[in-house]
Amino acid sequence: MFSLMANCCSWLKRWQEPVRKVTLIMVGLDNAGKTATVRGIQGESPEDVAPTVGFSKIDLKQGRFEVTIFDLGGGKRIRNIWRNYYAESYGVIFVVDSSDIARMEETKQAMIEVLNSPKISGKPMLVMVL
Repeated sequence: MFSLMANCCSWLKRWQEPVRKVTLIMVGLDNAGKTATVRGIQGESPEDVAPTVGFSKIDLKQGRFEVTIFDLGGGKRIRNIWRNYYAESYGVIFVVDSSDIARMEETKQAMIEVLNSPKISGKPMLVMVL
């Protein structure tokens, strides 16, 4: 009987815990596979993905977490907007297209720019090599 009460109390305690909201940004060069990756996470088909103009916002729920992923466009002209999302993000997902050897130096420079931002300092970064 005591065990049943203890289980009920622990369930009630977990039920009352607040939902934790986490915001992540997904960045990388254009055509690196960011949007296809997000679609895969959502359980959708990553086929027929059009280039992201600006950004797209994806909301997911994982247990007690509400996760928002901002899939930011990676074209040269749009990369300057990335820094507008740094302060609000919990972490960064940087996507690298390992088959695009000709753009590795450009990828390196984009990653250096992200890492040099003081608003990213101390935040986790996942580097996804696709």
